[in-house]
Amino acid sequence: MKNHATAWAKGLLKYGIGFGLLAWVISKYWDDKVIETDGVSTTTPGLKSLLNGQIDYEWLAAATVLVAAAISLQLFRWYVLVRAVELPFSLYNAFRLGMVGLFYNTFLPGSVGGDLVKAYFIAKAHPERKTRAVATVLIDRAMGLFGLILFVAVVGGAAWGLGDPIISGNTKLQGMVKWTAAIAGGSALGFLLLGLLPQRRVDRFAGRLKWVPKVGGSLAELWYAVWMYRQRLGAVALGLAVTALSHVCLVGAFHCAAKLFPPADPSQLATFPEHAVLAPVGFIVQAIPIAPGGVGVGEAAFAGLYKFAGRPETRGVVARLSLRIAEWLLGLIGYIIYLRMKAHHELPTEEEVEAEAEAPPEDATGPPAAKTAT
Repeated sequence: MKNHATAWAKGLLKYGIGFGLLAWVISKYWDDKVIETDGVSTTTPGLKSLLNGQIDYEWLAAATVLVAAAISLQLFRWYVLVRAVELPFSLYNAFRLGMVGLFYNTFLPGSVGGDLVKAYFIAKAHPERKTRAVATVLIDRAMGLFGLILFVAVVGGAAWGLGDPIISGNTKLQGMVKWTAAIAGGSALGFLLLGLLPQRRVDRFAGRLKWVPKVGGSLAELWYAVWMYRQRLGAVALGLAVTALSHVCLVGAFHCAAKLFPPADPSQLATFPEHAVLAPVGFIVQAIPIAPGGVGVGEAAFAGLYKFAGRPETRGVVARLSLRIAEWLLGLIGYIIYLRMKAHHELPTEEEVEAEAEAPPEDATGPPAAKTAT
């Protein structure tokens, strides 16, 4: 009972932080602002002016379709990763559980997120191979994060190399491209070199990770998950290809959302190459689990990123708010599936999910036997 009350308190705190931050961002950018630059006055419309102005609903429809495509590709990627470790799993269940996970991540602030729910179901279905089951969720999230970083490096770097005037003239955007290229390159190299390590060193390093306070067990599981998939390069390559398509859709959705409230001056709108650099970074920042669905965090992050790129901060806030409408519409579909599963008593309690997450794997203390790389 005490743990349940604590979880509720943490949930309410997350809601308070998220919507409190959102209220602060909205109030900050609500009114128009006059900016003096070299004696010339420029008026930047606030959220109030934009919301009272023209609304191009076709861009919201386009953003919703693209977000749906991105989510579908992400769920298909998880299905590929599960099948790669030889666990029986259907594409239908991948989408069903994935949409429930989307509902949890979008609307619920509790300690049990969508990833934990997905891990619970697949681990309960295969208790004798729990390590593999949990690894699929960990690697799916890690691959999505790596894909965002790689997307900035590749697309932003290509636009820069082809002479895009915005990126070529902005050293800050160029710096973001350089940093993400370094991180992506280092991660890829480390992943490939991991295949050279003998099993005893993998186990030894996992044992050291377990000593890290609070997160040691999770870090050790993630380490084993990465090691496991290093032996399955074919599945990793397919997963990255699907991830790339997903991020093209996601960045495209943000680009469409940015046009929902068109400004009087079209030059205030960021270009697609700019969004290819800014949007993935914003998505990474809002993934920090301090508010349900990153509410408030995302709006603040995109305001800062737009300022970083020399664009009106209000445009970043309204673009993120517009995309959130599309995400909430799709989250409601997850809610419908959640209600159906709850009616059939298929959903576990929060305590059951947390207990399953904390229980030691039954299959082994380390990863399953490696297969020959494909």
